[in-house]
Amino acid sequence: MIRVVLMILALVALGLGLAPGTEALQTGDAPRQMRHFWHVFAAYALAWLLVFGWAASIARRLKRVEDRLDP
Repeated sequence: MIRVVLMILALVALGLGLAPGTEALQTGDAPRQMRHFWHVFAAYALAWLLVFGWAASIARRLKRVEDRLDP
């Protein structure tokens, strides 16, 4: 479980590092241009958290079923 959390955090950190476009960085207007799209990044992060939570939920339920089937 800890490995999954660390992997998610690494992917989020990578995504945040790649968020501003290179053209915004060249003009120096990255904070001003990206400020208007904070809700897009928040929704994207929330969507990924929901996907990973859903996958973890499926894994837990599958483990429970496998445990019940093995005598």
